[in-house]
Amino acid sequence: MLKKVLLVDDDTVTLSLCDMVIKRFTFAEQVDMAQNGKEAMDYFSNLLNRTTDAIKSVAPSIIFLDLNMPVMNGWDFLDEFVQNDFHKTFPDTRIIILSSSIDPNDIQKANNYDIIIQFISKPLTVKVIKEIKQHQYLLSHFIEN
Repeated sequence: MLKKVLLVDDDTVTLSLCDMVIKRFTFAEQVDMAQNGKEAMDYFSNLLNRTTDAIKSVAPSIIFLDLNMPVMNGWDFLDEFVQNDFHKTFPDTRIIILSSSIDPNDIQKANNYDIIIQFISKPLTVKVIKEIKQHQYLLSHFIEN
C-alpha cells in the first residue's frame, strides 16, 4: 500500500470518486487533493518547509494528474514541477496522467516526461487500480510489502 497519493483535478465529483476508489481498494493510506495545478504547486512548496527526512515521509508517492484544468493545467504544472527541480527534491514521487483526453498528441507529450509512469483514461475505477498494482514494476519502489 502506498503511504500517500495526491489527486489533482478541477472536478469535485471526480476527486470524490477517485478518493472513494483509492480508499475502497486500500491503494493508499492517505489521499490529498488539489483542484488545479497551482494548488498542487503550492502543496509541494509547503512541503519544502520540512526537514529533508520529513519531506520524504510526507511527499506523495503518486500524483494522479488531470490535464485540462483552469488556473494552471496539467502540462503547466508538469513544466513548473520540473523547472523548480521538484522532481529532484521529491525523487520518489511519480505521476499518472488521469485524463479524459484521447488526443494522441497528449499521450506522445506525456512520454517526454520521465516522472510520468502511466497515462490512463478517466474514470479511475477499482479495475484500473488493480491493473496499476499488477504492473508493480512501475510502483515497486513505492509499494510497501
